[in-house]
Amino acid sequence: EPQRQGRRSMEPRPRVESSGALNDVYVKSQEHLLRPTSENPLPTSVPPPSAGMAGLIGVRHVLIVIGLPERGKCFIAQRLSKYLYFFHGAEVKLFDVAEYMGCQPVDIGHAAQPQDECRIEASANTLTRDLKLFLNSSGEAARRAGGNMTVPVPRNCQTAQARAAERAMAAAREEIQNTEQHLLVDEADRRRKNVDSGKVAIIFTSDGMGSFYEKWACTSKERRRWAAETIQSDKRLGAKVIFIEVIVNSAKLMEQNLLSKIRHERRLSRGAEARESRDSRQSREGEENARGIAVPSSPATPGRPTRASSSRNHGYGSGYDWSAAAAEALEESDDIPPRLVREFHARVNRFARVYVSLQEDGSEDDLSYIKLINYGDKVVTNRMHGYLRMRIAQFLSVIHPTPHVIYLSRHGQSEYNVLGKLGGNPPLSPAGQEYARRLAQWVPRHIFYQHGVLTKCRLWTSSLQRTILTATHIPHPIVPASSFDSPDGLPSPPAKRSAPLEAAATPLAASRVGISSPPRRGSHETDAATPSGGTPSHRFRSRQRSRQLPPRYLQGDEGVLNEPVWEQMSPRVYRNLDEIFAGEYEGMTYEEIQHSFPSEAKMRATDKIGFRYPRGESYLDILARLDPLVHELESYHEPLVIVSHQAVLRLLYCYLTGRTRAQAPKLSMPLHTVIRITYDGWTPPTEERFYLGPECSQTDGQTHL
Repeated sequence: EPQRQGRRSMEPRPRVESSGALNDVYVKSQEHLLRPTSENPLPTSVPPPSAGMAGLIGVRHVLIVIGLPERGKCFIAQRLSKYLYFFHGAEVKLFDVAEYMGCQPVDIGHAAQPQDECRIEASANTLTRDLKLFLNSSGEAARRAGGNMTVPVPRNCQTAQARAAERAMAAAREEIQNTEQHLLVDEADRRRKNVDSGKVAIIFTSDGMGSFYEKWACTSKERRRWAAETIQSDKRLGAKVIFIEVIVNSAKLMEQNLLSKIRHERRLSRGAEARESRDSRQSREGEENARGIAVPSSPATPGRPTRASSSRNHGYGSGYDWSAAAAEALEESDDIPPRLVREFHARVNRFARVYVSLQEDGSEDDLSYIKLINYGDKVVTNRMHGYLRMRIAQFLSVIHPTPHVIYLSRHGQSEYNVLGKLGGNPPLSPAGQEYARRLAQWVPRHIFYQHGVLTKCRLWTSSLQRTILTATHIPHPIVPASSFDSPDGLPSPPAKRSAPLEAAATPLAASRVGISSPPRRGSHETDAATPSGGTPSHRFRSRQRSRQLPPRYLQGDEGVLNEPVWEQMSPRVYRNLDEIFAGEYEGMTYEEIQHSFPSEAKMRATDKIGFRYPRGESYLDILARLDPLVHELESYHEPLVIVSHQAVLRLLYCYLTGRTRAQAPKLSMPLHTVIRITYDGWTPPTEERFYLGPECSQTDGQTHL
């Protein structure tokens, strides 16, 4: 039986933190090539940047996220920072305006008093100081990146050739000093900023209502003008300012945001109450034990939550505590109580009356800005020139705060896994074939239905046969569009129906178009998901693309196109998902590599993420080819199943769960296991693991990739 291996919650990171600069500006496996030798006494101090280490070509940017409350500004700031760091190597730091307010904020609609003006000015100055310190900071990595702008002098020369080179360099230096003393670029020169990995500061607020009057909140034309002039007036920074306004005018999206927000606050309330109850119990147990009184072993039942800790402490809030009202009003229902809706609209309307959107009347045309309307439905850009600006606009056009559900699975055990060999394009072993059959039985009952509702799903594989064979048995039936979002998976009867759709209303006919009954509650692991139960996927009529192209519409009477359809789990093959290419070591075992190429094996062990196999790839090369796929992944609203390989899944897993790139090569991605990762605009990522079996050795050659 499939074994659920538990849920893991990825705790949100502290908000005002840097994503971390790269420790080096080149991979460690290149370090020996940069040392002086007798043949090359004056080597290159730093090689050109590679794809994953290039960062943003050294340019400094300040991104300011603005908009009305509950629009997902915190989520956008967090997701953008992860993307720029993970795929472009930029050093990113988040600045939360609400963290700089200090004391009680000024209520909207009330004029700021003199003491409030003094506090607002002080908090703006503090944030400005921290912002400039971050942008101006130049660590060891930046110093090393500029090594080519200085002239290295070889020491301890051992050969006549090296000594002759030293004398020639001494004469050249003397001539340069006598004729042109400013030939090299000084550290303070603005041209030098383009040698490191770049810095990006993202300013946002987690308390839109409370921080309205803060200067860096940029809620008016005057405050935006002040922010732009503050950055641009300091020529040493060399930073560019981009405003990102999040506009949501869709009632459906606002309802989804509010519902997700309330549920998140309720989870925080329950967690805080459970922790308080546990701490209280432990304290009571200590007192009782000290007095020699026995304490029952059953845990105390937490009571109803009263008030959650400030959402600002969790990294996903907007500064308003919904928990007290939500704890009473919202249980398992998907309906938002009207009282909460009225309260929410009243607060937002009060904010909107004094908030000034980015103007398109020409008064702010000199600013660089992006208007993100309904999370990519419409994107308006102004003065967005340059590489980073276009990458930001492209990424922002695909992300959204609605729930994401991603399933990661390695291919079933391959014949090369059994032999411990790297790479190649081998077929599945008998154990891998069994996993493919079990996966096909598990997917319809656990992925087709989300929370008991039939849901559209997607499937990606690499172009290598072991992933395609692993997913080959997964059914992809043709389903009428009206069948989705229905608890029983059947179309809701319209006023007038054609014969084929009318026939599909019965369970028997429904099975002919690929619709299965939803899983019974309480049977999550033992019903159709049980590998040994029933015939494989007997409820589904799989229509392979190779046999018949799926119709886009169901035909009604007299051949009239009637209703759009969806091909569930339509297989899509991407070469971008192929395993890391081991180059000359393809088909070898790790022991053979250690024996035949000990120096290469040692360098790989020292620098797994940066080491490139001879005529092959490194992890940084995989990042470059995963970048476009991540844009597509972020745009999806449907659950996505990715059947790929260990090195690729390591990187995807780290990106989705908020881990660093350096952790990827050390992660274990077990065979015959499905990892379910969920996240949205309010909740940190969580994961569940499902082991489907059969048992096989996990110590294969791919472990060392």
